[in-house]
Amino acid sequence: MKEFIFDLIQAVATAAIPVLAGYIVLYLRKASKKISDEIDSEQLRCAVNEAADAVATAVSYTSQTYVDALKKDGIFDVEAQKKALQTSLDMTISLLSVTTISILGSVYGDYEKYLLGKIEAEVRTQKLAA
Repeated sequence: MKEFIFDLIQAVATAAIPVLAGYIVLYLRKASKKISDEIDSEQLRCAVNEAADAVATAVSYTSQTYVDALKKDGIFDVEAQKKALQTSLDMTISLLSVTTISILGSVYGDYEKYLLGKIEAEVRTQKLAA
């Protein structure tokens, strides 16, 4: 009788172990993917926040050092606006880390177009606040 029970347990264990191992591997893969996704999301969130801070800083700088003086003199024309936009873009890029630029490029494609849109939005926000 003991031998029969031992053989039965051995047969069940022999059949169950590969199935349990398969479930464990599947669970570990899903857990690993979830952790990887959370890391990617955290990195993206940090990159977007860094970009937003850089854009706000660059737009404020450009307004204070360039735009305000031209507006005061009444000579803030289309060419001056283009130069102000380019100045803000250049400063924004200079404030960003290489990692952030890489993340923005991989997520949004052309990171400069993404930043230009953010700069335009920030200019509007700062105009409305003033």
